[in-house]
Amino acid sequence: MVGVEAADHYAADLEGLALCDRVVRVDARRSFAVRDAVLEATSGVEADVVISCVNVDGVEPSAILLTRPRGKIYFFAMSTSFTAAALGAEGMSKDIDMFIGNGYAEGHADFTLALVRSSPALLAVLSRRYG
Repeated sequence: MVGVEAADHYAADLEGLALCDRVVRVDARRSFAVRDAVLEATSGVEADVVISCVNVDGVEPSAILLTRPRGKIYFFAMSTSFTAAALGAEGMSKDIDMFIGNGYAEGHADFTLALVRSSPALLAVLSRRYG
């Protein structure tokens, strides 16, 4: 799994959690730079699944470029333009499935609390960021 993060301090947090095989430091709005960095990190392998939870506009092309044919993208951000995603995939001739997150999943609160309680590293990151 490859994480994409532009800010050094957030990338360092992600690396410290050891959730990703690699973390690349690149602005998600720079679609070709993202694609180049991720493909370098994966030895040229496109993603089966891309999760886009970026809180800025204009990142849909990055997710599309990273996804293999018949792969899946899960868009989970209020900044996502679904028109840009659908038309972007069509314009790039990418036959992929796109899903929209709605912010609710049954049992999510209990799962999240259990995850934070079981991971001292995650709790430290959240405490440092949010007090």
